[in-house]
Amino acid sequence: MSSERLHHLDALRALTMVLILPAHAVALMGLRGGWNDAEATIYWLIHVFRLPLFFLVAGFFAALLIDVRGTRAVLRNRLVRIGIPLVVVVTVVAPVLALLLQGVTTVPQSSGPDGLLDAFTDLHPSYVWFLWYLAMLYVAALALRFVLESSAELRRRLSHAGSLLIPHEIAPLLLAIPCALLLYRQPTWIAEAPAESFVPHFDLLAYYGLFFASGWALFAIHGLREQIELQPRRYALFAAASLPPALALFLLQDVPAIGASRWFHLLALLLLSVTTWSLVFALLGLSRRFLREPVPRMRYWADASYWIYLSHFPIMAALGLVLFELEMPNSLRLAILVVATLAVIYPAYGILVRHRTIGRVLHGPRPPDRAQTPRWGFTQPTAAAERRA
Repeated sequence: MSSERLHHLDALRALTMVLILPAHAVALMGLRGGWNDAEATIYWLIHVFRLPLFFLVAGFFAALLIDVRGTRAVLRNRLVRIGIPLVVVVTVVAPVLALLLQGVTTVPQSSGPDGLLDAFTDLHPSYVWFLWYLAMLYVAALALRFVLESSAELRRRLSHAGSLLIPHEIAPLLLAIPCALLLYRQPTWIAEAPAESFVPHFDLLAYYGLFFASGWALFAIHGLREQIELQPRRYALFAAASLPPALALFLLQDVPAIGASRWFHLLALLLLSVTTWSLVFALLGLSRRFLREPVPRMRYWADASYWIYLSHFPIMAALGLVLFELEMPNSLRLAILVVATLAVIYPAYGILVRHRTIGRVLHGPRPPDRAQTPRWGFTQPTAAAERRA
């Protein structure tokens, strides 16, 4: 193991967290009155790669942490970093969000004492469902790792298969086939968010599990990550070829002649999956090329991104209650929702989170350097502060 910090993968993980702000802003507008094509395009372009990239990077770091710290230490770490935020959001934040969304949506909702009681008793994963799925994937990966430790032959075969398939010249197409089949039972031509129940959708769990396992393989198989990261142009060309028709079909799925066809459904999911793998691999290469060197401000954003994800939605929904009563273009409303939400929660990270108990839960201790890094977090930390962090 090299002691070098993988700054570009930190940046990609932060990107997957922060991009939820425009995605959820568009989702709020959809609750208010439906989407136009521009809003649907924004939503699709974000979701076509955001969560698959998150699970791939999560799989990579899971394998890395287990290799460095050992299984028990990682289990304790994940129990704190994933388990505590999941419980707090599900039991406290999500019910408050549900009450706020009742005022945003145009669909009639239950209100009064019964509605309040339902919000705090009908618990479900809400917008942190990905943490619940990530926890299940950790358990599955550790169980598989235990089996592989007792079978050198099976370990060799899986490693050989991964080293041949993942960097293959047409890997985005080959990997897209099982993904499209796993998404086939989805009602729309994109992966839905299973936020309403703790009972897993096994198709979706296996779908995201493919990306998690691929990220694990990028760490476990020597030289595999470099093979992917050194070919961004190839994957960008795949994405350029598959993205336009995939988006076109997504926007046309409500047309009866197209939306009713199961063949178009399968074709749309296949194109979606090719685009997804292509963008994920292309972003790995582009981030290696442009974000590999340590940048203190980028590191600060990477640290803050988990807090941004966990805290943003109630703030955004509360802002939406005000903004949806004002006459303005949707594009301006979208921009205000994102910028105003970020203006509240980003400074809060420096003041209330980074060097306090919440920060220790979310990302471990961060040694304070008050002379160089103000509590508001708007001044760039020095190189010395970056190294200590």
